[in-house]
Amino acid sequence: MNMVTTAFEQTGSLSSVVSIVHDLRNPLATIHGSAEMLVRSNLSQPQIHRIARNMFCASVRMRELLEEFLGRSRGAEKKVEPSDVRELVTSAVDKITVSAELQLVQILQVVPEGLVIALDRHRMQRVLVNLLVNALEVMPNGGTIHISAVSDRRSVWIRVRDTGPGVPPEIRGRLFEPFATAGKASGIGLGLAFSRQAVIDHGGEIWAESSPRGACFAFRLPRQHGGDGLRPLRPGRRSPRAEGVAEIARRPAGCPTGDPC
Repeated sequence: MNMVTTAFEQTGSLSSVVSIVHDLRNPLATIHGSAEMLVRSNLSQPQIHRIARNMFCASVRMRELLEEFLGRSRGAEKKVEPSDVRELVTSAVDKITVSAELQLVQILQVVPEGLVIALDRHRMQRVLVNLLVNALEVMPNGGTIHISAVSDRRSVWIRVRDTGPGVPPEIRGRLFEPFATAGKASGIGLGLAFSRQAVIDHGGEIWAESSPRGACFAFRLPRQHGGDGLRPLRPGRRSPRAEGVAEIARRPAGCPTGDPC
């Protein structure tokens, strides 16, 4: 285990500065891709309006991230509130729609209506966006992303599947560690580490599965929480699934199998 990973687990979170820099890259990519479409394409007025809306939403997201960062620096408490999972997924998908269209990637959503869970909305939206962006990065020439959610009385299970090449063997054993990357030109290897910590802080667990047909990242969130809804790790404490969280083709006990990963 390297020093970076040890420090990450001891503090229970990524450096706030590094985390915010990483997350600002996604809305910046949306603005860049949208501007590129406006410059290089002969678009209709409705198309221009939609792209302008996406650019506006990306700028709003950047402002939210900066406000969140300032709130953390002032010691503001995390905001946990009942959130509709379908709306949360749709909102995350909207943030990468322009990039998906540029790459000819189709996004399919299968999320039931009325599925509500208490969570830190902004933080979990960042988890979904990270997983979606990762899927896009491995399918530069087109493909499909399938995002779904199922639930039982105790948990909500969310899956993001792609039709890319799967998880490279050289990083399978350290997939959720900080700075683990498969040599992507623009990757810094923090998205999955952040996502893992966010899910753990909500009392959940995250895992990945891979095959020649693509990769699937899935996470479970409990439907009921105690206290403020978050269960952050104490310094030095490992998640109950920390040892196996990065293993490929390993599901937690009780994981629904009707919607295969």
